[in-house]
Amino acid sequence: MFDSSGRLIGVDDKNIEKELEEKAKKQKQREKPISHYYEEKEKHGEKSSSLKKSDSLYFLKETAAEKIKGESDYWSFYSDGKALKPLKFSNGKTQEDIVKEVVKLIKQDHKVIFLHGVCGSGKSAIALNIARTIGKASIVVPLKSLQKQYEEDYSGKKYLLKSKGERLKIASITGRDNHDSIIQPGVSCAHPNLPENIKISEKNINELREFYEDNPLLKDKSFPDEIKSLKRMMIAPSNPYWSPILPADYDIKMLYDAEKKKYKGIGGREFIFYHRKKGCSYYDQYLGYIYADVIIFNSAKYKAELSLGRKPLTEVDIIDEADEFLDSLFEQKELNLNRLHTSLKHITTENKLATESKNRLLQLIENEIKNKRLLGIKEDSVFNIQDTNIKKILEMLLRSPDLEAEIILDELNYSNKALETARSFSEIAEDVYLTYRQEEESILVKLVSTNLSGSIKDILDKNKTLVFMSGTLHSKEVIKDILGIKDFKIVEAETINQGSIDIIRTGKESDCRYSSLTSGAYKREDYLFSLSECVRKAKPPVLIHVNSYKDLPTEKELQENGLSNLVSSEELIKIQSQDKSGANIIKFKHGLSKTLFTTKCSRGMDFPGGMCNSVLFTKYPNPNISDTFWKILKNTHKEYFWKFYTDKAKREFLQRIYRAIRSTDDHIYVLSPDLRVIEAVKKIQRGEF
Repeated sequence: MFDSSGRLIGVDDKNIEKELEEKAKKQKQREKPISHYYEEKEKHGEKSSSLKKSDSLYFLKETAAEKIKGESDYWSFYSDGKALKPLKFSNGKTQEDIVKEVVKLIKQDHKVIFLHGVCGSGKSAIALNIARTIGKASIVVPLKSLQKQYEEDYSGKKYLLKSKGERLKIASITGRDNHDSIIQPGVSCAHPNLPENIKISEKNINELREFYEDNPLLKDKSFPDEIKSLKRMMIAPSNPYWSPILPADYDIKMLYDAEKKKYKGIGGREFIFYHRKKGCSYYDQYLGYIYADVIIFNSAKYKAELSLGRKPLTEVDIIDEADEFLDSLFEQKELNLNRLHTSLKHITTENKLATESKNRLLQLIENEIKNKRLLGIKEDSVFNIQDTNIKKILEMLLRSPDLEAEIILDELNYSNKALETARSFSEIAEDVYLTYRQEEESILVKLVSTNLSGSIKDILDKNKTLVFMSGTLHSKEVIKDILGIKDFKIVEAETINQGSIDIIRTGKESDCRYSSLTSGAYKREDYLFSLSECVRKAKPPVLIHVNSYKDLPTEKELQENGLSNLVSSEELIKIQSQDKSGANIIKFKHGLSKTLFTTKCSRGMDFPGGMCNSVLFTKYPNPNISDTFWKILKNTHKEYFWKFYTDKAKREFLQRIYRAIRSTDDHIYVLSPDLRVIEAVKKIQRGEF
């Protein structure tokens, strides 16, 4: 049965649309144990007011074509209907000149372009105009809050027009936990009780049976005799909004109520978005893969979509805060072998080869767990992956396309993390090292790659052009020798740092390096009192960059020393884990709080003008040298370890300072209990840093 537009609405005299609506209503009314419901809601940090709904997807809103007011081929930027001119930099170039220069290089087939522009250069407007000129683009930002900023800043009062007067369509792609469930309003689409997420196990048998019976696409309503025969496809469609994305070569016949939307992913592999009922923002956002001009990812989501291969192939991928993104490609992954074993058992396979692969995998994982328990674990021991069974486990995950498809379909199953890990390290296995550790009854493996050039080559091979933007680019030596990028171009936007910096001294500063604190030369109590004095003397509002939670007092230290103007490490962990939407940062930006202790404002967030008068560093932002990655890098690549380590620290320091300096008029005071911070600021003042 079809409607007037030719869309399928019924089968065997049954009206599918009506039946789906009835099932959704039924599911909304389904009662859950109250204590369990709120326990899960709290666990996932869900607040109905902060969850996205479909009406917040700007790119789906139709807007009439507007009259173009004399913009060029390379520049368009409007605010409240008024055309804005491009900014002019100290080197004589304008934002429009930068767009033109980058586009010219792209058309000359240069694959890698670095765009250097200090904080306040207007790089986001440059990026969008590159996309507007060159064609469909992906833009990658470090944080979800910056995605939201892009979408809101350039889809409302501010906007760009394409050549025929239509607004540039910008779609932001975020994870499940940012979106409101339609069938369970007030909880996120990541909620574990939803049919597409619920764990397939005996303890959930009643819910699974109900979801199975509510699946409108099943003709046979006989519930399987064994739980291991139950597949995600048998229960997930009871949510009428559930709309998976799968490789085009994996044939799905059951989803006959879906509109199939095909697109080309990275590397040329085709995918199909099985779009079922409209209205859920989590699933509707993927329409951006087909219809949006610009797709905004946070770096975590971007890397996940790259790993799955389903990120759309675009004309250009523009990476904001590129130095941080490139640093993160020194892959670090941790796998819980016990959890992987349990999760893999819950993947149901019908194909004989897939079943055999799964069984071999389970046996390999089981043997690895037994061996580690029998032989014991030395957490400081480092192994090359070639000398372990982990290599076999990861390789086998990639050998069966049918098993891979079943894992992808069960999106929240932990096996997906193992699959992503396997893909991440598949091309660079000889440079992957690992350590083992035990946590209660679980055996965990931490994998680290020191071959950044292999990871970058993989991204370059799968994409057309990459533009890396940052105010703190790596040095040319690091780009060539460590990142392994030999052929690249650099485009200079604004290169002179803005504003002015003064230092406020407390007289209690000291060298806070690890050796000073552990040797007893500088006592912990002295450090905490010095930090407290910095907060007291700072001119508010004060942005406090917390380099490590250990830099803050514990609850016990807070009480014993009367440090009333500090926050405890336990309290900050709690605050930040619950504040997924960045509400505390927004309050600070709007002057509703005078101090902001944070580990999350090193990049991206801006606090210009009177939003921030003082920037306080708990310590100089050296990376944690005891971290597995840095230990392995030091052991395996001594020749460039210190060059990269100091380069990383310098870039992080500059990024944190310039969160509060966005124009020539901005001025801040810098404070720190760490003398190294004070000395670094003096070098900036002398132009030596």
